[in-house]
Amino acid sequence: MKKEVVYLGIILATSLFSLGCQDTRKKDASKSSNETFMPSSITSDSAANLLAVNCYVCHGRNSSSHEDLLAPPLAGIKKRYMNATGNREVFIERMTTFAFNPTKDAAMMKGPIKRFGLMPKTALKQSQIEAIVTYIYNNEIPAPSWFGAHEKQMHKGQQ
Repeated sequence: MKKEVVYLGIILATSLFSLGCQDTRKKDASKSSNETFMPSSITSDSAANLLAVNCYVCHGRNSSSHEDLLAPPLAGIKKRYMNATGNREVFIERMTTFAFNPTKDAAMMKGPIKRFGLMPKTALKQSQIEAIVTYIYNNEIPAPSWFGAHEKQMHKGQQ
C-alpha cells in the first residue's frame, strides 16, 4: 500500500509539473515525419517531453542497476510489446489501453507485475498516453547500460 501511495505521489507531481511546462525547443527536421503519426495535435517533441517527465520517473533509462528501478525499463517494455503485437496499430492500442487503465488481466508483462506491482493509474489524458506510446513505437528508446546483460540472463533459451 505504501509503495502505491509513493507511486501515485510521484505520478501526480510529475503530471502537474508537465502541465505547466512548455516545450520551446525548435522542431528537429528528422522528427517531422513522425509527427504525421501522432494522435490529435500533439507533436513528436511534446510527446517526447511527456515521456521524459511522466514515464522515466519510474521506468528510468539511466538507472545503475535493475535493483534501482521502480518499474521495468521502457526499452524492455517496447521490445515485449513489439514481439507480442506484430504491428503498429495493435502495439499502440494495447500499450495505450494498459497505460491508461492498468489491470493485472491486461498486463502483458506478468513478471514485472510480481516484482514491482501494478502500475498506478495516471493523471494523463488518454490522448496524451497515445501520443507517448506512438512516440515510443516510432523512436528508439535508450536502454540502461546493464539491460542487455540482464535480458540475456532472464530470457535464456527464449531467443
